[in-house]
Amino acid sequence: MKATHSAPSSICLVRLSALGDVVLATALVSTLRAQFPDASLTWITSAMTRDLLGELPGVEFVVVPRPMRLRDYLALRQTLRGRRFDVLLAAQASFRANLVHACVPARRKIGFDSRRGRELHRWFVTEQITYRDEHLAEGFLGFAEALGVAPEKCERRLTVPVAAADLAAGRKLTGEGKYFVINPAASKPERNWPVERYAAVADHIVRQTGWRIVLTGGGSAVERALVDAVAAKLQAPAVNLAGRTTVRQIAAVIAGAEGLLAPDTGPVHFAAATGTPVIGLYAVARSALTGPWPEQRYCVDRYDGAVKQVLGRDPRAVGWHMRVHDRRAMELITVPEVCAQFDRLRAERTAVRT
Repeated sequence: MKATHSAPSSICLVRLSALGDVVLATALVSTLRAQFPDASLTWITSAMTRDLLGELPGVEFVVVPRPMRLRDYLALRQTLRGRRFDVLLAAQASFRANLVHACVPARRKIGFDSRRGRELHRWFVTEQITYRDEHLAEGFLGFAEALGVAPEKCERRLTVPVAAADLAAGRKLTGEGKYFVINPAASKPERNWPVERYAAVADHIVRQTGWRIVLTGGGSAVERALVDAVAAKLQAPAVNLAGRTTVRQIAAVIAGAEGLLAPDTGPVHFAAATGTPVIGLYAVARSALTGPWPEQRYCVDRYDGAVKQVLGRDPRAVGWHMRVHDRRAMELITVPEVCAQFDRLRAERTAVRT
C-alpha cells in the first residue's frame, strides 16, 4: 500500500547546476509556491545560479561554492544545524550533489529514479520519483507529483526575472534597434554547429530584415574563439559580447531580442523563460528532451538521423536519454532548413504584431 503524507511545512530543494537545468527547475519552484503556499522553501544552489535568479518570492537561497571541498560540506552542515526539513527534493544526481544531500537533515529525501539517478544517487535518498520518457522540465515536476500535486496543477512556465534595469543595461550593450542573438557555443563541443553555417544564417537574417546580429557566449578561451570565428565570417559587423557579460546581462540581452539561434545550451532556456522565440539546433539529444520548453516549434531536430547515420541504430529502439556523442551529428543540420525556420519565425511574429 502506498504511504500517504501530509502537506509539507518545510521543503529543501537541491539543484546546483547547470544554468539551463536550473532554469528548467523554476517550473517546479513555481508549482511548490502555488500548491504549498504556507511551506517554507529553501533552495541550495551555486553563486552563478543565485545571480541569475535574483529574488524569487518565497524562496530562501543557500549558496554553496563550486567546486566544493570537505570544509565546504562541513560549513553547509553547520549552516543547517538545528533545522530539519519535512522533505528534501534531491533534484541533481552528481556525486558532488549527492554529498550535499547527505548534509541536509530531512524526514523524507526524494530523488530521481534508478535510470536517471547517477553516481550512487539512490544511496542518498529514501524515495524515488517515477520514470517517464519526458522533457527535463517535466522530470523536475515529477518531484511535485511525488508530494501529491496532480499533473494538471503543475506550473508550465519558466522564470528568469529580468527587471527594467536589466533590460536597460542590456540595451547599452546591444545599441538601439532590433537585433537577433546567436549563441554559437554549447558546454560540450559535440553540440556546436559549424562556424560557416552560423555565419550563413546570420547573413540571411541581415539580408531579410536589416536587424543587427548580437553574438553571445561565455568567457572561456574556447567559447570566445568560436564566437570570434563566427564574427570574422559575417558580411556585416556584429555586436560581439562573448566574455563581456554577466549571466544576468546575457538573460537581459536575450529577453530584448527578436529571437535566438543556439545549439543545446543554457541560453535556450533563458529565452524560453523570457518569451523570446528560439531556433534550437538538436542532433546530439532529442529536442523533446532538452529543447526550449514547453514547446520546440522552431527547433531543427536531426536526432533520429544522427542515431541512424552516426550510430547505425534504430532511433525507436534507443533509450530516451541516449546521446549521440559525435561531431558528425550536428553536421546533419543544414543552412537552408535553419533559414526556413527563421523565415517562419519572422512571419509568425509579424502576423501577431499586426
